[in-house]
Amino acid sequence: MANIRLSGLASGIDTESMIKQLMQAERAPVDRLSQKKQTLTWQRDAYREMNRALLDLRTAASDMLLSKNYSAKSVVSSNSNVLSVTANSTAATGSITIDRIDRLATPASLTISQGAPTTPPISTTTMLKDSQLLGIDSATKQASLELQTYAADGSKTVKTVTLHLDETATIGDLVNQINGSKELGLSAVFNDLTGKLVLSRQATGQLNTSDEIKWTDQNASALTTLPAQTAKAGANASYQIGGTSLEQTSNTFVQNGLTITLNNTTTSPTTLTTKLDTQTNFDTIKKFVDKYNDLIDKMNKKVREEKFRDYQPLTDAQRKELSEDEVKKWEEKAMSGVLKNDPLLRDGINDFRSTLSAKIDTDYTIPSASGPITLNSLSQIGITTTSDFRDGGKIKLDETKLKEMLEKHPDSVYRLFTVEAPQKVTQPDGTEIKNPDGLSGFIRQIQAFTTTLRDKVSSVAGRDGSVATTYRLGKSLADIDKSMLSWEDKLKRKEDSYYRRFAAMEQAMNQANSQSATLTNYLTQGQ
Repeated sequence: MANIRLSGLASGIDTESMIKQLMQAERAPVDRLSQKKQTLTWQRDAYREMNRALLDLRTAASDMLLSKNYSAKSVVSSNSNVLSVTANSTAATGSITIDRIDRLATPASLTISQGAPTTPPISTTTMLKDSQLLGIDSATKQASLELQTYAADGSKTVKTVTLHLDETATIGDLVNQINGSKELGLSAVFNDLTGKLVLSRQATGQLNTSDEIKWTDQNASALTTLPAQTAKAGANASYQIGGTSLEQTSNTFVQNGLTITLNNTTTSPTTLTTKLDTQTNFDTIKKFVDKYNDLIDKMNKKVREEKFRDYQPLTDAQRKELSEDEVKKWEEKAMSGVLKNDPLLRDGINDFRSTLSAKIDTDYTIPSASGPITLNSLSQIGITTTSDFRDGGKIKLDETKLKEMLEKHPDSVYRLFTVEAPQKVTQPDGTEIKNPDGLSGFIRQIQAFTTTLRDKVSSVAGRDGSVATTYRLGKSLADIDKSMLSWEDKLKRKEDSYYRRFAAMEQAMNQANSQSATLTNYLTQGQ
C-alpha cells in the first residue's frame, strides 16, 4: 500500500504519465550503462567461445604427439576362420607364419551331480532342501557352501567364497549367487535335462593344481548320498611357429605387437602379413587439420564480422515494444562484430600461419636421386596454406604427397610434427650458443601458440566460472553494476522529488478551490 499514489485529483492533470515521461529522460544514462554492460557481456562470451575452441585444438595437439598416430599398422590373416589378428603401432612390418594350431585354450570345469534321485526330477526352481545337491543344517535351516578357485588371471592366489542360503532358496538362487560373485571368476549353469550343475572358470588355461575348482558342502552329512563331483582340467592353447611349440593360457594373446585370436585348430599354416596403415595415419592427420581449419575459420569470422553501429543493445522499454522475432533479429545485428579487428585474435591467426612456413629443426634427411635432402619444411610432406587469402591461413593437404611420405618415411612426418628444437647450437670452435633459429615441430608450435593465446584471452575475458575481479572485462562489468546501482538510487530520489512537487501543487490547488468555494457560498448568502 505504501507505493500507491493518487494524483491529479484536484488539478485533473495526469501527473503519473507526466512523471513517467520525465523519468524516461532521466534514465538515459542508466540505459546507456545497461547497453554497455550488454555489449561487454557479449564480448566476454565471444572471447570464451574462442577459448574453448583453442582448448579443443590444444587437446587434439597433445594427442598428436603420440607416435602411434604416424605408425599405425594393419595386418591380414590368410585364414581368419582359424586365426584373427590386429596390430598395434609397435608391430614390425613383414610376414610371420603360424605352422599349425594343435589345441585351443579351454577353462577348467567341475560338474556336480545329485547323489540320490528325487521325484519329480530337480530343476532350477527346486528348493535346495529337496535337491540332494546341498545339505541343510537342521538347527540353522541354512545351506553353507565353500567354493575355492584360482584368480581369474591364472595366478596361484586362491579365491575362497562362502555362500549362505536358507532352506527356501532354489537351485536358481544358488546359480545366481555364484555368477554374481566377481571374486570367484566362475560361471554356473544348471541343466534341467541332465539335472547337473556345471561350474566353469571364466579364464581359460591349465593351472598347476588338480583342484582348479573346489566344492565344499559344510552340511554334507545331512544328505542321503553325497553328490558326485567330476573335475575337468583347463587346457592351454598350443601352436607352432618355425617348428617350435608354444603355449598360451588364453586363445587371445599379444605377440610382437600383434593381438592374435585362435579360433579353430588346423594343421595348415596361417600367414600374418603386417604393413603400415597409410590411410589410417593420413586420416588421423587430416582429422587434426580439419580441427585446425575450423578454429582458423572461427577466428577469421570473428575478426571480419560486420559491425552494425546503428544497432545498439535494446533497453527494457524498447524490448517491450517489439515482438519476440523482432527482438531476435535486432540482437543478431547488435551482437555482430563484437570482436571485429580484435588484436588478440589477429595476432593469433598470424602466429598460426607462421608455423606453416617456418623452418623446423628436425636434424633429419631423406634420400633422393640428387642426394640426401634435409627435412625442415611442412611443404616437403604436402602441407601448405590455401591459395585463397580469404581463408586466412587454412591448411591444404596434398593427399598424394603426404601418403607417399607416410608410406616411405613415416619417421620424417613424425619428426616434422613433434620434434623438440635444440636449445643450443655448437659453433665451429666447439662452443655452444643459444640457437637463434631453433623451432620445434608443427604440433609443438601449435601447443605453444594455443596456450599463449588462451592465457591472453583469459586475462581479458576469464574462463568459464572465473571470478569477475580476476579478468579485465569482469572488472569493467563490476564497475558498471556499481554505477547502475548508484544511478538507480539517484533516480529514486528524483522520482520522489517529482511526486512531492506535484503533491504540493495539488495541495495548493485544493486550498484555492476550498477558498473559492467558501467565497462563492458567502456571496450567495448575502443576496
